[in-house]
Amino acid sequence: MKKLEAKRLERIQAMVKITSDKMAQERLKREINNSHIQEVVQVIKQMTENLEKHQEKLEEKQAACLEQIREMEKQFQQEALAEYEARMKGLEAEVKESVKACLRDCLPSQAKDKPERPCEAFRELCEQDPLTVKTGAQESRL
Repeated sequence: MKKLEAKRLERIQAMVKITSDKMAQERLKREINNSHIQEVVQVIKQMTENLEKHQEKLEEKQAACLEQIREMEKQFQQEALAEYEARMKGLEAEVKESVKACLRDCLPSQAKDKPERPCEAFRELCEQDPLTVKTGAQESRL
C-alpha cells in the first residue's frame, strides 16, 4: 500500500511538472487517483485470494493432523486394551494357581504330617475373594 501511494504521488508530481494548465492538472490528477484506486483494489483482491489459498492449505494440514491424532489414539487404545486383557488373563491364571496350591496344601489326605493350624489359615485364604488374596499377598511382600 505504501509503495502504491508513493507511486501515485510520483506520478502526480511528474504530471504537475509537465503540464502548466490548472484544469488539465486537475483532470490528470483525477485520472491518476482513479487508476490508483483500481490498482489498490486489484492488489487487495490478489492478496485476499492468496490468503484464502494459504488458509485452505492450513485447514487441509490441520485436518490431516487431526486424522493422524485420531489414528494414534485408536492404536493406543487398542494397545492398552490388549495389555489390560493380557494382565487379566495372567491374573486369572495366578488366582487359579493360588487356589490350587491352597487346596493342595489343605487337603486332609496330604495334611497328615502337617499341623492343623497352617491348614486352617490356608482354608481361610481359600474362602476369601481371590482378588483379596492376591492383594494381601502383594502387601505382605512389601
